[in-house]
Amino acid sequence: MEEKILVRNFEIKEILPCLTTPGYIRFVAQADNRLDDVIPIIFIQTPPGKANYIQKDNTLTLRMFNRNVTLFASGKIGVTNTPDVNAAKDFLYNTLKPLINNAYKDFLKHGPPSKDQIKAIKKSSWMELYKYLPGENCGECGYPICSSFAVAVFQGDAKLSQCKLLREPKYNSKLQNLIDKFGRMFLASLGLDLINES
Repeated sequence: MEEKILVRNFEIKEILPCLTTPGYIRFVAQADNRLDDVIPIIFIQTPPGKANYIQKDNTLTLRMFNRNVTLFASGKIGVTNTPDVNAAKDFLYNTLKPLINNAYKDFLKHGPPSKDQIKAIKKSSWMELYKYLPGENCGECGYPICSSFAVAVFQGDAKLSQCKLLREPKYNSKLQNLIDKFGRMFLASLGLDLINES
């Protein structure tokens, strides 16, 4: 059976000087397929501090490797802060292509996220995440207090799995509340993979 792949190729349509880094470029590329179905999946698979999703336009801007990357439903992709054309091609094929195709596999397996799930994630904040943490300020995660850990997780600088206490039986209700509120796929974006668990 042939593997399901949404995007195989990109065409770089426009190259301009980068506005923020002298000597670098920004570019516009076109994928060989539309991205309608995968944009919401990529949004919920990205820590909220690194993603800006405009639901009415189905447009997503990601912060990746010191670049702003905007994905449009049409398959158009805009990327900033890239050293040169070779780096642009490398980024498209070795970073974006796997990201898009993995999201497509998740879409085929699990379907689209619900509007309620997207709404909950768009409204989420580090403070909301913090209220589901154990609140022990134990420091085992590498951060002195739970609130600073929650900020780091929200920004994609730490993984939720670093909180060992969250897996302890006495905090099952907090973990279950997190799952109920945001869903397993979003928690995986925060570094707590529950997809394969019962």
